[in-house]
Amino acid sequence: MVRAFSLTSDSLGYFIGYTLLHARRVVIVSPWLGNVDLRFPVNDHLESRHTSMLDAIDALPDTEVTLVIREGEQYNDFVRDRLPDEVTLIELDDLHAKVVVCDEFAYLGSANITRGGLTVNREVCEIIENEYDDAFDYVSAELDISVPRSDS
Repeated sequence: MVRAFSLTSDSLGYFIGYTLLHARRVVIVSPWLGNVDLRFPVNDHLESRHTSMLDAIDALPDTEVTLVIREGEQYNDFVRDRLPDEVTLIELDDLHAKVVVCDEFAYLGSANITRGGLTVNREVCEIIENEYDDAFDYVSAELDISVPRSDS
């Protein structure tokens, strides 16, 4: 049985921060992706508990991050042009899904990972257990997105 709980969209920034901090791998799927401000639990890895997504990804090199965005969207240029080299970027022309998934959990909802999606708009968000126990297997099975696996 899959357990689920609802999450307000303004709490999504904390969930993403927690996931980036604690997960081995994270796949963020959002047609529009901004360098949103994230919140983090108390930790020894980041100077501040409030950090932008790009700064957090750069500061947490042990987390394997894959971003899946809509191809050709100018909105995504800021993030696309500033990604650390170790981040895998996949661009799809028919993307509408919004998912943040790690090996243990998956966020499913209507919120894009943008300022509006996290702080302004009314969104429906839910966290479920990842029944595949692997972030890459989840996006492959549920979204038909193939993520290249690193050698590690």
